[in-house]
Amino acid sequence: MISRIPIIELFLSIISLWWAFICFVNPHLFDRLPELYLVFAEISQEKGWGCIFIVAASIKVLGILLQKSWMRRLGLTMSAFLYGLIASGFILSGQTLSHSTGTYFALSVLAIWGIREVMDRDA
Repeated sequence: MISRIPIIELFLSIISLWWAFICFVNPHLFDRLPELYLVFAEISQEKGWGCIFIVAASIKVLGILLQKSWMRRLGLTMSAFLYGLIASGFILSGQTLSHSTGTYFALSVLAIWGIREVMDRDA
């Protein structure tokens, strides 16, 4: 039997790692765009968010490598929450009709779809 490559999870992991990179490299990211990152700044600093994004990506990748469906679902749930939070941040900052709002909302829906697609036999 040929196993499927979990493209959705790998794609979302790459985006999570990119966000982690952005948060670690730009320690004053939230200061430069305070209206956009208001929600994020209230919860943690940039490095804290970088760690959260690394954890989300790592859980998905480890779930794939270790063939653990519960880890894959957990990682996808984290991605759905994180990307939903990013989309909400754009909305709360008054950038409702921004391309980023729609993009991150779509990524959140994609993560939710991925949770549905992870089946115990695929782990």
